Amino acid sequence: MPDAAMQFLMPCKPEQATREVRLQVGGQEVPTTLRLQGCEASGLQFTFGQMTLPGAMTASEAVSAWHLASLATLDAVPNEVSTQVWQTKAVPLVPAPERTRVMTHKHQVQWVWLTDAHHIYQAGVYGKPNDKGLPEAADTFFSGIQMP
Repeated sequence: MPDAAMQFLMPCKPEQATREVRLQVGGQEVPTTLRLQGCEASGLQFTFGQMTLPGAMTASEAVSAWHLASLATLDAVPNEVSTQVWQTKAVPLVPAPERTRVMTHKHQVQWVWLTDAHHIYQAGVYGKPNDKGLPEAADTFFSGIQMP
């Protein structure tokens, strides 16, 4: 991705899209641009998204807002979601990267959330709830994320 501080490898040739989004923070909508690459391989969808950190938000606020917006698209409830700190091969990042796992009756998703000084990133792997290969595919995809 041009001007991205992260490097990543996709398991297939990605398509690219850009769209304007609004993140909710403190009851206000903050506009920003989402740049996304995504592709499908072995029945799984792989994505890597980037947003410029909105000037009115901290990195933590932006990650939280994007996280909530992503969960809303899946209609996930709290007992279907787990989030933990994720260790990256890159230099230590602040806030610490997070890895989220979501399992609903319709979807299985894993995301990693990262930030640098000017951007927030989301890498994702999407599949069906019964896809046993998704956790390993997500581990492989996420382990390839590096800072140049």
